[in-house]
Amino acid sequence: MSGVLARILYALLLAGILGTAAWISFSRFVLGKAEEVPDLTGRSVDEATALAAERGLRVVVDGSQEGFDEEIPAHRVRGQSPAAGMAVKAGQDLRVFLSLGPRIIRTPDLAGLTARTAALALTREGLVAGAVSAVRLPGPQGVVAQGVVPGAPTEPETPVDVLVNRGAPDVLYVMPDLIGRDFERVRLAFEARGFRLGGVKAQPYEGAAAGTILRQYPLAGAPVGLRDTLSFVVASPEPQPG
Repeated sequence: MSGVLARILYALLLAGILGTAAWISFSRFVLGKAEEVPDLTGRSVDEATALAAERGLRVVVDGSQEGFDEEIPAHRVRGQSPAAGMAVKAGQDLRVFLSLGPRIIRTPDLAGLTARTAALALTREGLVAGAVSAVRLPGPQGVVAQGVVPGAPTEPETPVDVLVNRGAPDVLYVMPDLIGRDFERVRLAFEARGFRLGGVKAQPYEGAAAGTILRQYPLAGAPVGLRDTLSFVVASPEPQPG
């Protein structure tokens, strides 16, 4: 019986000691001196650690909240918790979040893209389509030069100019005078050279053989290229006497 009583007394004594220790620890925390959290923004980890230590606080780097910042250089504090100015107890941890610096974009290679496709590619990367200039050169059409070298580090919203090749320039010819010539011969000659013939209208004309060219568009002497459409008015067959 005495052994049981002794164990009970020992347990009560231990509980009392633990309770007293907890109360003392809690009292020290409640009655401890409050410290104002310093502003650590823009400071290096070493600078932030030293400044916090002056107030009995400890800096802990929280890598889960690193982020790009256009104003704070890389590896410096861009945020903290608790916030600057708050009152905390000495010995408390201050979590700091570091900057990755300004976001840097690698300029995409736009070679061979159309002006529209190049603009979409730039937008996807966070850049901006700049001025579009055009030239006519032999070879494939599309972007042949760009204002920022492909792969170069670039800040967001940077405009990128492009030079687009529209293809080889059109070759222009002088439209000959075809009035009075046979349309079929003219048609074969022009189509063999890649010209496109448009509307051909027949019109009666006394004294002209059927198929004779009466009018032409473009007119004689006008510049004409392979992209142009040629139109003619030709004489229709004369009606046979009944």
